[in-house]
Amino acid sequence: MTDASTVVPLVSGLGGAAIGAAAAIYVPMRQRRHQSRDDEQSLRERLIREEISSLTRLRTTGRAWLDVLLRSHQSLRAGLDIDLNRFDDEITKASLRTASVAYQRASLPQPDQEVESLSADIFDGLQNLSWTLRERIVEGPRAAEGIPDFSAQFDRIKELRAALNVKLLERIEQLSRQLLR
Repeated sequence: MTDASTVVPLVSGLGGAAIGAAAAIYVPMRQRRHQSRDDEQSLRERLIREEISSLTRLRTTGRAWLDVLLRSHQSLRAGLDIDLNRFDDEITKASLRTASVAYQRASLPQPDQEVESLSADIFDGLQNLSWTLRERIVEGPRAAEGIPDFSAQFDRIKELRAALNVKLLERIEQLSRQLLR
């Protein structure tokens, strides 16, 4: 028969060791789980902020391109000489910024299909109008009398932009609500 004074310390020592071992395993596991949740939340918020930023850039780049085309068209209709190199530079910069935003949007996890479709239609319209106006600029001021009125094309692009702006605002509102959760 063993003395109780030797068993009690042994049992309490083994119990303490078991509790310490369980804590050594459980606490880091729980910390990793919390860190993983925090990382997922941080990633989700970053992606939402990036999408909001790209939606804003999409709107402004399209407007900048349209402004270049409107100014050029007005100058052509007024019979003014337009520097072809300057026109090409401005159109190239505007189209590259718009294409860059569209490319970035394509890498989003869940792009809004209506936004992508409308922006593609606008991009195509702006590109076609750019080529048409460039052809007129190459013809020079002698063709000023024969410059067609591109109002219908401009109006179509403006209508598409208005529809896109509505979708952009809806999407930004939806994303903002997700950030607040």
